[in-house]
Amino acid sequence: MTISNFNISSLKDDQNGAVAVLVAVILIVLLGFAALAIDLSNIFVAQNELQNAADAASLAGARFLYSDDGASINENANQIAYSAAIANSSEGNPVEVNWTSGNGGDVQRGHWSFNTKMFTPNDSTTPVDLWDVSSDELDADLNFINAIQVTVRRESTPITSYFARIFGFENFQKSATAVAYIGFAGTLTPHDVDQPIAICKESISQDGIYSCSIG
Repeated sequence: MTISNFNISSLKDDQNGAVAVLVAVILIVLLGFAALAIDLSNIFVAQNELQNAADAASLAGARFLYSDDGASINENANQIAYSAAIANSSEGNPVEVNWTSGNGGDVQRGHWSFNTKMFTPNDSTTPVDLWDVSSDELDADLNFINAIQVTVRRESTPITSYFARIFGFENFQKSATAVAYIGFAGTLTPHDVDQPIAICKESISQDGIYSCSIG
């Protein structure tokens, strides 16, 4: 009977090699998860900062969309929105807004449709007639300027990547867009407002006499 020699040390060396390969694979997987968690969190924070900047800018522009007397559309609303946008930062970097003047680029006046949820740029400065016009008619009228759209970016100063650059992702370019619109007045159901409302007598009377044509 022949007895074969079994080399225990050789088997041990083979196992060590297999474990080393397995550990290397696990480390790569763990590194990938670390890159995903850290970089995605960083992107989320930066994107949220961009959105806040776009929201603030569009609201600032919409506030001054019309002249004080309502007789004309305020062309300076774009400048107001732009100034509000670039006053913000993302990861300590000023946000980028591609606008210099006029009603083009990243800052635009226009029409927001409540039905289609779409914004249509329009550089008209002439208000439409609101008398005896239904809200549906206004909503469909693209000449009714009621909104400002602002886009802010991180392109020339992209969002920093950390672990993801190991896998070839150096930086991330992101943008955010917001539309602020002038809405229609709503209605209140009974008991929605439970505070007393006082009206000055002079605002609803003339020579001490009330008339329904006053106030």
